[in-house]
Amino acid sequence: MRLLALLLTATMLVTGCESLSKQPSSPQDDVMIDLKDKNNADATKILSNVLQDNGYTVRKVSQDQFIVTYNQHNYILEPKLMKNSLSRIVVSRLFEIKEEYQHSPKLFVLVTSLNRDLNFAKFSILPGNRAGHVQTAITFAHETVSLDEIKQFIAWFDDSLAEVKQMVPREALDMIKHTSRQ
Repeated sequence: MRLLALLLTATMLVTGCESLSKQPSSPQDDVMIDLKDKNNADATKILSNVLQDNGYTVRKVSQDQFIVTYNQHNYILEPKLMKNSLSRIVVSRLFEIKEEYQHSPKLFVLVTSLNRDLNFAKFSILPGNRAGHVQTAITFAHETVSLDEIKQFIAWFDDSLAEVKQMVPREALDMIKHTSRQ
């Protein structure tokens, strides 16, 4: 039961990534994004514009959040700037749960197991149990982050989710909408 729960939650974290390159750019080609003296809304606008200008599909969600499509999946990015301290970009991914499984106790067991056994992200179920939520963050200092750091982080996050997906039994994958074994 514990393994099934762990695998189910892990499945909620996993699916692919296509629109960002997994290859690091050369240092001279990397774009440095200066967010000094900016608020979160300004950072959202700047980051989304830089990503869009570099060929990524971007959609604004709110003043402080935008979606980047990576490998045919949506990642929600939300800057959290701290002047003269560590800043971060919160990166989230949602996994829609099929209606017939939304109130299954197995979901909650799985989330608990994933949080206990994995350390690359926080796993949760959104209110109403309609979606699983996995969240992590890119941290950076001096209010400056490189485009390559963002690209590499999302690729790492996606790869981590893909590895978890390989461990999940078919029954766990069947609880998630629009998922397939790759």
